[in-house]
Amino acid sequence: MATYFSFKSEGCILARIRVGKRFDGVIKEIINIKRVIPDLYLPEEYWNHYTSLTKDTARENYLKHKEKFRDTIQRLKLIRKKIDACGTDITSAKIDEIINSVINADIIKELEEEAAEKEKKRLQQEEAEKKKKQMTLTKFIDQYIKDVKDGKRTTLAHGRTFVQGSRFSLTNSLGHFKEFMADTGVTYDFQDVDLDCYTKYKAWLMAQDISKDKEDPKHTPVHYADNTIGGFIKKLKCVLRAAESRGYPVNPAYKSTEFKAQSSVDVDTIYLTREEVERFEKVDLTKKEDGKNLELARDIFLVGVWTAQRVSDYNNLKPENIKEVDNNGTPMTYISIHQQKTGRFVEIPCNAKVRAILNKYPKGLPHLSDQKINKYIKDIGKMAKIDDVIEVKGSRGGQVIKEYYKKYQLICTHTARRTGATLMYLDGIAIYDIMKVTGHKSVTTLEKYIRADKLEVAQKLVLKYDYFK
Repeated sequence: MATYFSFKSEGCILARIRVGKRFDGVIKEIINIKRVIPDLYLPEEYWNHYTSLTKDTARENYLKHKEKFRDTIQRLKLIRKKIDACGTDITSAKIDEIINSVINADIIKELEEEAAEKEKKRLQQEEAEKKKKQMTLTKFIDQYIKDVKDGKRTTLAHGRTFVQGSRFSLTNSLGHFKEFMADTGVTYDFQDVDLDCYTKYKAWLMAQDISKDKEDPKHTPVHYADNTIGGFIKKLKCVLRAAESRGYPVNPAYKSTEFKAQSSVDVDTIYLTREEVERFEKVDLTKKEDGKNLELARDIFLVGVWTAQRVSDYNNLKPENIKEVDNNGTPMTYISIHQQKTGRFVEIPCNAKVRAILNKYPKGLPHLSDQKINKYIKDIGKMAKIDDVIEVKGSRGGQVIKEYYKKYQLICTHTARRTGATLMYLDGIAIYDIMKVTGHKSVTTLEKYIRADKLEVAQKLVLKYDYFK
């Protein structure tokens, strides 16, 4: 097989490919194909001189002096090499393909590079979309919050949907972790939440200035209480636990004893004495501008006091929760509910005060937002002169602090439950009977609700036991 080039006067180059095969000792030509090679120009004497050289160094030196035609000569060499490599399998179509591939090598290379770049971008886009679809800690937090709000996720402890207050607390707490990531410029994924992350997050929380007048250069910074920070850490651990239970690669560091909520100080939550409750009940609200709402808030709160329930239960009473039964010839009214937080079923006898309030609302006790109840009952407490100075111990930045408030300033919806549990205890009701009303399963937990002072306990002991008389 041989490939020859002939050079026409008009400058074009003609390739002639001849292939012979031996038949009975005689070589006969079986292929004789001619092809014009476009877009190349080379004087014939240059090609003849170049091919006459037998040494590579001589050929290379020659090309250095004929730099203008170096590319053409090299392309012709490549065409010949590729055609000769085909042997007797050469065809007209194959020759056209070889010539085209060599002549248009730059264009083909450019197209190939362009195609490769497109493929690279496609793969990058595909990988980005894949990552976008993959779950991350931030996306899991958002989904967790949404599921809680939609009632699709339940508490780990009781398997119940989250009540309104818990939903708000959870959203607020997890929002702080997202703010921490945005503020520090670091996005933490499941496997990144280790002890180093915990330390930085806790330090960030402790450094936040939450004072209302922080725009004033003379303001005094106010920081989160340690108990509050502990709550934020606790909520984050709940999310990590939930993610791990679904098979996501959560760093096990969150289970470490070092990865814990801030050490808490038992904040002395108040309760109202019986005498204070009576003053609270007797405040005249008829002449107040918002008297109807004040009265409704007071009624709702007092039902909480006399039933010792959580606000999520006593602020949502429906007519179907109010029952009546014949108790040995005496009609008895009682409240029957499944507590929203725990799902425990409790039935609470209604005393005369509760019955009087419920009778005012034959269609059921109207609902009022927790925020409005908290505002109104503080106002009523102030009108009732429940204004003893209360020392509250807490902690901020790891330091135990003391703050002083008028008692009415501390009255809130949860004060009702603590007040009810404490008044029952002071009236001599057995702890285990109180637990049946409040729904507590642990005496230790109930004891935290009973806030009787030492003098009241001493008076109770004198009344109950002859030993002290």
